[in-house]
Amino acid sequence: MTRTPRLPLATLRAFEAAARLGGFSAAAEELHVTAAAVSHRIKALETELGTRLFDRRARGVSLTEAGHRYRERIAAAFAMIEQATSELGRPSLDGPLTVSAPHAFMQRYLLPRLDGILHRHPGLELRLVGDNRPADLREGEVDVAIRFGSGHYPGLQVDYLSGDAITVLGPPSPAPDRTASDTWREARFIEDSSAIATEPWSHWAPWWHEAGLHDPTGLHRLAVSDSGLALSACQQGLGLCLARFSVALDTLKRGQLIPLRPWRATEFSYYLATLPGMANMPRVDAFREWLRREMASLGRELEERRARRPA
Repeated sequence: MTRTPRLPLATLRAFEAAARLGGFSAAAEELHVTAAAVSHRIKALETELGTRLFDRRARGVSLTEAGHRYRERIAAAFAMIEQATSELGRPSLDGPLTVSAPHAFMQRYLLPRLDGILHRHPGLELRLVGDNRPADLREGEVDVAIRFGSGHYPGLQVDYLSGDAITVLGPPSPAPDRTASDTWREARFIEDSSAIATEPWSHWAPWWHEAGLHDPTGLHRLAVSDSGLALSACQQGLGLCLARFSVALDTLKRGQLIPLRPWRATEFSYYLATLPGMANMPRVDAFREWLRREMASLGRELEERRARRPA
């Protein structure tokens, strides 16, 4: 069995520096040794490997083909060593992280996707808090908060995640052969009492008006406390609901509900809020980067859906 040589780190460092800087003298200056010492180390390396790494000419040296290949692997190895060294002084990624998000987003979007980050970072101990009220990060209630709003949160580090869209959802059964206003007047409308007052399309009035229902008197209604319950009630066949794409995505994929009107962009978007001092903590950074990737995918799916005509 051929023995793999164990090469001194100083020898490998001399080769990496000379290859990167293009000469023995430049490498010597960086390593604080003489050019002769660098040349000696590289010659010993070539002898040990049985391979010529540099072509030596009167005007300097250049890497051979083998030298180029070796440099790529050695440079990557040194980069890993430097990263590991820099991370020693940073707090561990392992440990608890408390995350707050609106109930429906937490249950319908976040939970079904959490396996991705938990598999990648098994030492991360997530604590999830579903709450439609903005969590108080300054009081230490949570470490990070996913918020659906304007993005204006003074005193906090705020990162944009994704926009959203909203529409009317209903069961995929065939629609009766009647006018929209007649059909809707006989429907039951599930109302989300937690809907943001300043976002008009989160409420039924503009949708009724668009469908020709200018007088809502006598319409059948069912009030629920949040959008997750509204979606569940709609799935049970209790009426029509208004739902954001992020919350309804998996239900739409399963074909349990279908959009009855075009998707309309929401006034607000999703943001990740943290205290400035927490923003670069490894746990927060890992969660942020994972969530950004997930929600970038959400944005792409939304654009594809918006390009389709409703059923």
